[in-house]
Amino acid sequence: MTHARPRRHDTTATGPAQPPPSEPTPGRQAGLTADQESALARFARLKVGAAFLEQGMGKSRVAVELANSRAHRLDAVLWVAPYSVLATVEEETEKWDCAVPVRFVGYQTLSQSDRTYLDVLEWAKGRRLMIVADESTFIKNRDSLRHQRLAEIRKHADYALVLTGTPLTRDLWDLKRQIDWLSPKILATDDRAFRHRYFTMHKKIDYDGERVWFKVYEPNVAHLKSLMAPYIYEARLDVGVPETSWEHEHVVDEDTQAAYAKERDSFLDAWAEWGEEIALYQMLGNLKKLSALDPLKCASVAERVEGRATIVFCQYLQEQRQIAGSLTDCLVINGSTPDAERERIYQRSREAAVPLLLTYGVGSFGLNLQHFNQVDFASMPFDYGQVVQARSRVRRMGQARPLTYTTHMADLGIDRLVAQNLRRKDWLAALVRHEIDPTATL
Repeated sequence: MTHARPRRHDTTATGPAQPPPSEPTPGRQAGLTADQESALARFARLKVGAAFLEQGMGKSRVAVELANSRAHRLDAVLWVAPYSVLATVEEETEKWDCAVPVRFVGYQTLSQSDRTYLDVLEWAKGRRLMIVADESTFIKNRDSLRHQRLAEIRKHADYALVLTGTPLTRDLWDLKRQIDWLSPKILATDDRAFRHRYFTMHKKIDYDGERVWFKVYEPNVAHLKSLMAPYIYEARLDVGVPETSWEHEHVVDEDTQAAYAKERDSFLDAWAEWGEEIALYQMLGNLKKLSALDPLKCASVAERVEGRATIVFCQYLQEQRQIAGSLTDCLVINGSTPDAERERIYQRSREAAVPLLLTYGVGSFGLNLQHFNQVDFASMPFDYGQVVQARSRVRRMGQARPLTYTTHMADLGIDRLVAQNLRRKDWLAALVRHEIDPTATL
């Protein structure tokens, strides 16, 4: 899906607009927060920038005001975002009166549609362009098609801006990919040199052979930050209300315990014989799914959220269905819910004191649900960034009530391991391989 909304000067079809005879001087804009003003001041004389502002701090307005300050030098803005938030972003650009024509496109559309990609690429070549990569962790994988295609489009943009509240969800490579997309001149180092400078190599030899892994070399992180600092504005949201986090453990039934033990033992046998990485990833995913879908746990979660106005995040459709089936009344949205129906459900959620069950895919980006002040995680994803995004649906400017986050875990090792992983913002596979004895019970 791509579309352009004309603003004061629609140059999408007619070609470049002529700049005014003199350059305007950006001034203070009414209603800007202190962080928004500081971010604009940081980027005023730069061609690239990264606004690492937590969700709810108004990143979209920073991008709009930056485009407005450059309107005399721009023909258009290309705004790339997750498909699920495009409508919200378009509303924001309209609300803040973007003075430059904006074309919107989803990351998913760029990677899945060759025709759209080629059309956007050709369109970008003929314009003085500012490109915005919204939720820029979507391009942290250099080998993904979305990263490669957006990098090619980036070559034809005069200005580039990345927006995200979670710039680092795994390790320093997340930052490198986003900064290199802005401009490879900032870090001026290839991957091999980057690994050598900011990581140390570790080796372990055992009966499975030699294992090699890399850990961040802390003394050099300050140097990395100094290279990036002139191009980054980072701030955390002070929501101004108390926040409380709870973890609740649920008992699982005997069938799940048996399936869990079988999956774990099969992995340990494969690991001992082959040491193949794929066995590890498959085991982690399978154990997590067994935990999330356990009938006793889902019923217990439902009992805990019954009659409360809370958002319940689920990883799996079957998990969502089981929890919903155990509730007297609830609201349910997932990927198959039509857009018009979603809007009706969100509206009802403002009036009915019942749980709103969302899958991470449709509920963790872009939505303003601050009429809730409670979030329940029926199951947790591997990705720390998804958790931050999910919390940010209620953790926003203007929230007036104390916030409570509750994590529901099965009494199985995998959920405790995931929780530990998320607290450390580490990568689960690394945690298992290098800090947990492979022969121990998970």
